[in-house]
Amino acid sequence: MSTLIISQTIFYIVSSIAIIIIGVLLVIVIYYLICILRNTRNISDDISQTYNKVKRNIKKIINS
Repeated sequence: MSTLIISQTIFYIVSSIAIIIIGVLLVIVIYYLICILRNTRNISDDISQTYNKVKRNIKKIINS
């Protein structure tokens, strides 16, 4: 019976450590995902501003 208790204890310890490691890795992945999404939003804003500038310039050319 003592062997069963020891094996269960080892299993719970290993399982707990694995869950903690997976949690930390998940937090790291989410952090980098948020950074990538922010960067993508900034790129999209830059493209939108450039598009609006080009659009205004083309209207000026057409109207002149």
